[in-house]
Amino acid sequence: MSSTEDSNDPSSAGKTQKPFPFFSLPSELRSKIFSYLLCPDSRTIDLDPSNHRSATGRLNLFLVCKRFGFEAYHVFYSGHTFRIFQTHGRFLGKRTEPLLARLPSYYRNALVSLELRLGPGWSDPPKPWYVSDRLGLEDCTSVRTLRVFVEVDPSSPVFKGFRLNRDFFTHFLGTLLREVMDRLPVLETVEFDGYPSVDRHGALMTRLVDDARRAKKRITWGAEREWGDSLADKLEKARLKAREANGMEGVPRLLSVV
Repeated sequence: MSSTEDSNDPSSAGKTQKPFPFFSLPSELRSKIFSYLLCPDSRTIDLDPSNHRSATGRLNLFLVCKRFGFEAYHVFYSGHTFRIFQTHGRFLGKRTEPLLARLPSYYRNALVSLELRLGPGWSDPPKPWYVSDRLGLEDCTSVRTLRVFVEVDPSSPVFKGFRLNRDFFTHFLGTLLREVMDRLPVLETVEFDGYPSVDRHGALMTRLVDDARRAKKRITWGAEREWGDSLADKLEKARLKAREANGMEGVPRLLSVV
């Protein structure tokens, strides 16, 4: 009844509701609003069959208007970590391009964090897993952190009889990491993490960490294993410090277990 009365009220005739002056808000507040809408979680973005359900609706905000889209995409792409090479089985075919290769250069410019998730294809690396110009890593001019998550280490004795050889996957991933680091123009930090089965001092992790150190990157440790807080890691740091101080390559490991 009230709606009928309002519609017949002469004083309301010809009045329209004014749009909210969103762009009159301070830029910091607009960014917080965009973050609330576009980055409700900290999940890593990858090629995934569920993307059309989880991301498409939010990305429609890019289409509101040019200015809205410009501010929104900066928040979305800087607010998530993007995976360099896909890991879902549906997208490991030879002709499937990684997500990074599908993004325009201005989206890659907005990225601040990338991830290498290593494990799928330990006996036969996925065909799309190679570094080339198509990835546009040189366009990632704001990426200062590369996260490396190791799912398995096939150099472990448990894989004997199933792997091609002990060092195949270690060499492949070491080369892959080095090529990625070489192409990221402002990369500063490499963060390592892994599943409980991965030995921090095993052949694979040793190779990856050594390659990152040789590239003069700062090494940090992820939250899954908290390697940086373990006794083994503290002893390993002491060993490396002693080796650097004495110029000795043969200082033995103080502890070889996780």
